[in-house]
Amino acid sequence: MENIAVRVLVADDEPLVRAGIVGLLGTDPGIEVVAQAGDGQQALDVLRSRRVDVALLDVRMPGTSGLEALAQARREGLGGRYVFVTTFGEDEYVSQAIVLGADGFVLKAGSPRELLMAVHAAASGGAFFSPAVVRRVLEESQIAGFGQAQQARTLFDRLTAREQDVIRLVGRGCSNAEIAADLFMAEATVKTHMTSILRATGARNRVEVALVAVRASEA
Repeated sequence: MENIAVRVLVADDEPLVRAGIVGLLGTDPGIEVVAQAGDGQQALDVLRSRRVDVALLDVRMPGTSGLEALAQARREGLGGRYVFVTTFGEDEYVSQAIVLGADGFVLKAGSPRELLMAVHAAASGGAFFSPAVVRRVLEESQIAGFGQAQQARTLFDRLTAREQDVIRLVGRGCSNAEIAADLFMAEATVKTHMTSILRATGARNRVEVALVAVRASEA
């Protein structure tokens, strides 16, 4: 069976940065850049008019920012997955992105491999944060209700043994398909467990579930 490439939108207001990202993605035969945008409004126009599997968004862009674009995409019910590409010094935006349901955060100065991993993880239903970003989030306890290890452990302990198996793998960035394969269960069963985990922990999305798993392991 022929593999279908992940269709990606790249949105960044700096042409040189955008070209660099497009060039990097072009080295992966499993990724196809189907559109580019110079600001959040252009990104929204693309998302409304064509199928995009993963949108790579710069956090700060003139006019409509990446965060504003994601918020609007959620309000309109636009499909696709959303990964932010950012720089150090923008930590305050990470929590906002997570609340909006972002599927990943990678650093512009990070390893090129992380960007490719983030695209594939998001496309397959998982989430990916650059390790450096995760450390900054956890160190500064930016996510209210999920910042303290003991509190996360309390949430973790509410789960059944099987749900704990699932959340550990979510914390490693695994997709539902990967979790199903690792735990020898149907993908539909994984989705059922995820629904229960979200309800039990009060997490709003998969990334917050992952943060619970990471923090709980530190308790």
